Amino acid sequence: MRQARKESRESEKRLAEALLKANEELRAAAVERERAEEEYKTILRTAIDGFWLADTQGHFLDVNDAYCRLMGYSREELLGMRIQDVEAMETPEETARHIRRIMETGSDRFETRHRRKDGTIVDIEVSINHLEGDSGRLFVFLRDITERKRAEQEIQQLNADLARRAAELALSNRELEGFSYSVAHDLRAPLRSIDGFSQAVLEDYGDKLDELGKDYLQRLRAASQRMGQLIDDVLNLARLTRIEMRLETVDLSAMAQEIATNLRKTQPEREVELVIAPGLTVTGDSRLLRMALAHLLGNAWKFTGEHPRARIEFGVVEHEGKPAYFVRDDGAGFDMAYVGKLFAPFQRLHAMEEFPGTGVGLATVQRIIQRHGGHVWAEGAIEKGATFYFTL
Repeated sequence: MRQARKESRESEKRLAEALLKANEELRAAAVERERAEEEYKTILRTAIDGFWLADTQGHFLDVNDAYCRLMGYSREELLGMRIQDVEAMETPEETARHIRRIMETGSDRFETRHRRKDGTIVDIEVSINHLEGDSGRLFVFLRDITERKRAEQEIQQLNADLARRAAELALSNRELEGFSYSVAHDLRAPLRSIDGFSQAVLEDYGDKLDELGKDYLQRLRAASQRMGQLIDDVLNLARLTRIEMRLETVDLSAMAQEIATNLRKTQPEREVELVIAPGLTVTGDSRLLRMALAHLLGNAWKFTGEHPRARIEFGVVEHEGKPAYFVRDDGAGFDMAYVGKLFAPFQRLHAMEEFPGTGVGLATVQRIIQRHGGHVWAEGAIEKGATFYFTL
């Protein structure tokens, strides 16, 4: 009997301990749940983006402060409303079908528009989840994208304006090109006549002219030929902006060596030291780069022509962290006070009698380098030579 009572007391004690432990666990679980709920409310209350908790009929079960501020409604007002009351793009029937699809797929992300309390419309990005096992609730996060949509529309409008202006510019360029060729053709015809008849007078009536008369006719011929060359240079300069670029690997060293060889053939008697750095390769349009390099090396050859011995160098230096290629000579040079005129078309710093040319070469170089996204500049001093740099 005593043993039975003892066992009963021990059983009751174990039961009491178990109940006490279960009670403590329940209280701990309740505290944890309250803490989790408080964290949930804090997160939603302080979130920048809007939040809903809604049932599958679209009724709002909870909303956060951010969505209330965005829409202009109080929390109490929204809790008495449905999704269909704020949706501005879908009909109520379409919204109901959309909710059913989300229940089947589990989630969706899309853009829509909501109507504020004051009737204005706001663009919204929606991220919605229907959690499995919680069939009666939809968890929805919403972001105001009105400014983004406005910016996108402005960009689209700007792109459309740019496309229209580009088309207008292309048409203007074609018209200008046609006009230029027409004018060039009309100018060449009288120039050819002037040159041809001047030559005929010299050949047929040369014995009847004194030396002064012959000199006048020679000057007339030279001026007409120079004008023809100038017309060709102007057309070529204009054409540079329309030539389609074909990018490839270009060996500038080999190109410079070939140009230098051709220059030597024009005046084999000259004593010119040509120094070309090896292995200089770039990515660019080989036709245009050859034209630019030919102008720069040709100028160096021309402006060292008055010196009995000359040195021309093609190489590379570092400029602002990038390679800058250069053509350097020890020829006539120029006054740095006039460096701003060097690359302007038809600007010459030397008299035609000293060094022939039309004044278009360096302008051509500048346009070619600019088309390659680079920059060209020069340094020099009178009778101490010049250095022309370019980047690509």
